[in-house]
Amino acid sequence: MNKILVIGDSCTDVFIYGDCYRLNPEAPTPVLKESYRKEYEGMAANVVNNVKALGLDCDFITQKEEIIKTRYIDEKSNYILLRIDNDNLVTPVSRPNTPIFSSYDLVIISDYDKGFLSEKDLQYIFKYSKLTFIDTKKPIDEWLENATFIKINAAEYSNPKNNLNFIAKNKQKFIITIGEGGVLYKNHAHKPKYNVTVRDVVGAGDSFLASLACHYYLNKDIIEAIEFANLCAGEVVAQKGIAFSKQKLI
Repeated sequence: MNKILVIGDSCTDVFIYGDCYRLNPEAPTPVLKESYRKEYEGMAANVVNNVKALGLDCDFITQKEEIIKTRYIDEKSNYILLRIDNDNLVTPVSRPNTPIFSSYDLVIISDYDKGFLSEKDLQYIFKYSKLTFIDTKKPIDEWLENATFIKINAAEYSNPKNNLNFIAKNKQKFIITIGEGGVLYKNHAHKPKYNVTVRDVVGAGDSFLASLACHYYLNKDIIEAIEFANLCAGEVVAQKGIAFSKQKLI
C-alpha cells in the first residue's frame, strides 16, 4: 500500500483551441475556428498526477460519474472565451466500516464540492488520519477543526459564509494563495522567489496543493513547503494548458 492517499472529486478538462478570426454577425461574440483540442485529467485527478510528477506515488479515491469542463480558447492570446461545465450528479463516497485512513501517512483532500464528500465525510477522514491537507470549496467552519492544514485561495478565504471566529482561532492551519503575491500564512506574505510570465492558471491550485503537502510530509517544515509549492506553481502557470513542475522530491 502507498503511504499517500488523494481523495476528492475529479473531472476531464477539455481544451479546444482555435483562431478568433471574425465577429459573429448575429451577436457581438467572437467566432472560433477550431484548430485542435486536448484532454487532461482534472481536479483531484490532477492532484494525483502532480504527486506522481514529484516522484512519489499515491492511492486515489474519486467518484464514478464523469464531470467534464470544456474551455474554448483563442490560440494566439490563450484567452478563455467560454467554459462549459457538464456537472453530472455525483454519488457520495461510501465510508468503509473499517477506517482505512489511519494506514496512510498523508491524506490529501481535493474537495471541489460536487457532492462526493460531505462535511461529515470529511470530519470522519480527519478523525482517522495522521496528517491531512485539504483544499475545499465549501464555506469554512468548525467541521474543519481536525484538519492539519487548509489550503484555500483569496476568494475562498473572503467567502461571506465563512466562520470568521474559527479562522481567527486557527490561523496556523490556513495557507492562502494570493496569485502573483504568493502565499499568506499567519498574516505573513511568502512571495515567489522568481518572476514568471503567466500563461495559464488552470490547474495551478492542484499543483500547489500536491507540492505543499508532499514536501511537508517528507520534511516537516511548513515554511519550506510553502516556498517549494510557490516554485512548483510558478513553473506550472508559465506553461500552456494543464502542466507539471519539473521539480522532484525523490
